[in-house]
Amino acid sequence: MRFLIVDDAEAPLKALQRLLVALGHEVVGTARNGVDAVEAYGRLHPDALFMDVIMPRMNGLDALHAIRAAHPEARVVMASALQSCRTALEAERRGALFCLAKPYDECKVRKVVGELARACQEAPPKPANASRRRSTA
Repeated sequence: MRFLIVDDAEAPLKALQRLLVALGHEVVGTARNGVDAVEAYGRLHPDALFMDVIMPRMNGLDALHAIRAAHPEARVVMASALQSCRTALEAERRGALFCLAKPYDECKVRKVVGELARACQEAPPKPANASRRRSTA
């Protein structure tokens, strides 16, 4: 699978990038804020995207909304070191397929990536208001 990773913090971005590559996937791009995430998604059209919630210029929830508005097929996994039930519910409402806590847990990332890969093989995702979404803390 081809992934875009969006995080303003270097360490989690690089750690996730190394893990995805080790799992045999391609990281086609990275971005450091929501504005760049929206642009990069439109330019790169990755199979899925991992995105932090709290970032400068445009937060991850607003970027998620913008990406899903322009690309309803987008498969987005939100992540936050400060994840709360409220944040997870809002991310799901805006179209995230999964919500992960940071630092990333390798087993949970593997599980989410496996489910994303199956979803890519089965069919494109449904529009945001009809998607099956889950929160994974």
